Parts: sequence; C-alpha cells; structure tokens
Amino acid sequence: MDSLGRFHESQIRPRALFEKWKEILKKDLALYFADKNKLVNVNCPGCGSKKFNPAFMKFGFEYQRCNSCGSLFVSPRPDTNSLTRFYHQGQAPKFWKEKIMKTAMRARRRYQILPLYLWLTDLVKDYKPKAEIALDYKPRYYSLFLFDKKLFNKLKKIIFVDPLYLGERFLMNKIKIFSNLMAVKEKVDIFIAFEDLDEEFDPGQFIRQAAKTCKKGGLFFLTTNTISGFEYQVLGRHSPRLVPPDRLNLLSVEAIQNLLVNNGFKILDLSTPGKLDVELVANTLRENPNIEMPEFLRYIFKYRDEETWESFQDFLQLSRLSSHLRVAALKK
Repeated sequence: MDSLGRFHESQIRPRALFEKWKEILKKDLALYFADKNKLVNVNCPGCGSKKFNPAFMKFGFEYQRCNSCGSLFVSPRPDTNSLTRFYHQGQAPKFWKEKIMKTAMRARRRYQILPLYLWLTDLVKDYKPKAEIALDYKPRYYSLFLFDKKLFNKLKKIIFVDPLYLGERFLMNKIKIFSNLMAVKEKVDIFIAFEDLDEEFDPGQFIRQAAKTCKKGGLFFLTTNTISGFEYQVLGRHSPRLVPPDRLNLLSVEAIQNLLVNNGFKILDLSTPGKLDVELVANTLRENPNIEMPEFLRYIFKYRDEETWESFQDFLQLSRLSSHLRVAALKK
C-alpha cells in the first residue's frame, strides 16, 4: 500500500494508545463538562436552521441532525471558555501529544503533513507568490509554516492564534502570538485552519472573522471532517473517530461551501483526499457485526478483497465523499 501512497489507520492512531486516550477523555469530560446547566443550545452551525432532530448520544453529548443542510452537531454544547480550558488543561489532549503524536509522527509526516504542505505551497505559488504575512489558527502539534525553511524564510511575519505544544520555536522574532482571533488587527495573505472547524463553538462566526482577517486576494486554507463522508454516513455513532468535543460539528460539504461563499470567498479547491473511510468501516463491522448496514456494503466487506476496497476509496475521494475535507479559498 505504501507504493500507492496509502497507509493504515494503526500507523497514525495506534490502537492501544487510541483506546487509552478515550478512557482518559471520558474522565476529562466528567471533569470539565459535568455541569449540564452550563451547556448552550445552538441552532445548526452549518446553516443556522432551527429545524433539526435528535440523532444519537455519544459520551454523554447529544448529537442533532439538521433537516436543511444535513450537518451533524452537538447541542447543547460547551461554551468557548470551557472548550479552551479543556484543550489547554485536559489530560486527554496532553496524552494525544505525548503518546499518540510522538509514536505516530513519522507516519503522519509522510502521509498527512507532507501532502498537506505540498498542496498548500502549490496553491500559494499559483495565487499568492509574494505573500508576506501568514496566520495559523490554533495549531496543536505542528505548523506548516515551520515544516520547511523555504516557506518560513519567504514570509516576513507569522501569526499564531491560541497555539498548543509548539514549544521553543515560537521564540523566533518573526512569530507573533495571540490568544484569540479577535485580537489580530492586521490583514494576512495566508490563513490556515487545520482540523479546527470540528471543534469550534460557532463555525459560522469563525469563518466570518477569518474573512475579515484575510486581505483581498488572500488565501484561506481549511481542513475538517465532514458528515458527507462515507465513514460518518455509514457508521454514525459507531464511528471510532466521532468523539466529542473534537467532533462538535460535522458539517456537510454543502454547508461549508455556502459558509465560505456567503462570507466573500471564492473556492479554488474543494476535495476529500481521505484514505481511511473504507478501512474504518470494514474494521468497525468486523468488531461489531450487528451494527446496521446496507446488505450491499456487507457483501463488499465480506466477499471482496482489498483491491476492491482501494478502488472504492478512490471513488470516494474523486466524488467528494470521503470524510476528510480540504478547502482552499480566495478572499474576493
């Protein structure tokens, strides 16, 4: 599978460590979000609709499904301050950084970070070759602006908003740090927000603020998980990756497109390059054969080989039906 650029889930999320992380997370949830009276009811974060129905419970959080745009989201949900406190002080985020990321970093650099870097730099070269100011929103364990010296040296200033665990590299002179996006007053040429939309209290407000922060002609790069993808559509609450509060929002592709366009962005690239949907569904079905699933899919996973599964994953990628979404947009 390596020759095709493919990889297995265990390479980026070692199973034993992932299960240990979930145990720690449940304790964190009881500590940081135990008071249900402090949770906030919200309308659909994808389209603002008040028309939605209960979908299921997961780890004590209630997921809703929007009747208008198809997004899946938690409501009631923790407020922004509670979420920030959890991500900065919780034991689960620390365990993810110190154990899972450390163990899997070599594979993640090869299969996730490098492709993301090449995608970003190709688009910057085409649309914003003279970019001077860049912003990385809530980087957790790495930043593409620190991934390669060529990009770093070209930029005059790099802004980090609410970073986690990036260490001493922040001592460089051209790096500025802000605790929240509202505090950033200057306009930027490049704005990246990787794996953040899933956990934002208000995704719409975040995209509106991102639009205000980007210069005209500036580039906005976004990656997130989407309910439009095969994994979440088929597995629902059984998806091993559907874990709150990391997945407060699973917006549909259509909802994300509308949020961007309605806030003055022109979409340059919208794709779903995810490579694990089929494997995740196959593994979940193997471990829990009684979950609901169309017979057609049961047939594929029971009787067909990995070559068929890989072809199916390729189809999902090409059809924007994988669960990992990346978007590049230009501020008009």
